Amino acid sequence: MCDRKAPITATPARCLRCCPAPCCEPCVSYCIFDLESAVFDTRHIYQRACRELLASYNKSLPDSVLMQCGPMETPEMAELICRKCELPVVWEQFLVQLNEHTCELIANPPLMEGVERLVNHLHCNCIGLALITASKRSLFCKKIRGNEDFFKLFDHVLCADEYNQPKPQPDCYLLAMDLFCERPPPECCLAFDGTTKGVQAARDAHLQVIMLPDPDLPCCWSELATQRLETLKDFDPEDFGMPYLEPLSEPSPPESPRNSVNDKAIESSQEEELRGSTQEEEAPPAEEPAAEAE
Repeated sequence: MCDRKAPITATPARCLRCCPAPCCEPCVSYCIFDLESAVFDTRHIYQRACRELLASYNKSLPDSVLMQCGPMETPEMAELICRKCELPVVWEQFLVQLNEHTCELIANPPLMEGVERLVNHLHCNCIGLALITASKRSLFCKKIRGNEDFFKLFDHVLCADEYNQPKPQPDCYLLAMDLFCERPPPECCLAFDGTTKGVQAARDAHLQVIMLPDPDLPCCWSELATQRLETLKDFDPEDFGMPYLEPLSEPSPPESPRNSVNDKAIESSQEEELRGSTQEEEAPPAEEPAAEAE
C-alpha cells in the first residue's frame, strides 16, 4: 500500500455484488471515501491552526471571515485572513506558517466517529471500497501509522501524486472508479466527502455523495449532497440498497446522585424485610407445655 514505486493496478476481482438491472431500483455496490474529511476527522484542525496562529499575533478570527473561508483554497484563505485581520506579514509568509502548524496538528488525526464500524461492515458484505487523498503517497503512509490493518480493508488508495486535477475537478473520483476490477456505473457508486469542493467533484462525476461537513457550515453549502450527516454512525446503508447494519444502541442516561441514594435506601429496606421474614420462617415452633399428671 505504501510502496512509492508500486504501479496503480485495478483491484482483483472478489465477491462484489452485481449492479442491478436497469429496470430495478439502483443500489450501491461501491463506496469511495475521502481520507481527510470522511475517514480522518480533521474538520476542526484547520480552524484551530488559524486561531492559534492568529493568537501569536494577538489577533482573533472573526466568525464572518471564517464563514467566507469555507469554500476557498488554502492560499486564497491565507490572503483573506491576512487582509481582514491586518497581520504584520505578507500572506505568502502567513501561508507557510499556517501549513507548518497544520502539519503539526494533523500528524496523528483521529478516525471519524463510526467510520471503522461502517467500513468493516461494507467490507464483510463485499462492497467495493476505494480511498482518495489529497496527500502524496509518502505523506499518506505517515498519516496511517498505527491504523495499517484498518486501511487494508480498502481495495485501492489513490494519492494526490497519482491524478492530475485536484477538487473541485472530478478527476480523483473518476480515476478511483476506473481502478475497480470492472468500472461500475456511477449510479452504483457512493462517495463520502466532507468538503464543498469534494461534493462538487463527486457530483460532477455523477455520483451520489454523503457530506460530513463541519457542523457550523451553513446548510446552503451542502445542497448538492445526497445526504448531510454529522458523523458516519448516523449513516444507514439500507437507504442505498446495501446490507442492513444494526444501529447503535442508545446509551442509558446516567443515574442522578439523588436517585442513586434513594434506590440504595429502598434496596437496603427491602433486604432488611427479606432477612426478617426469612428468620421468622426458620424459627422453630414453640413447644407446648407438658400436661400435668393427674
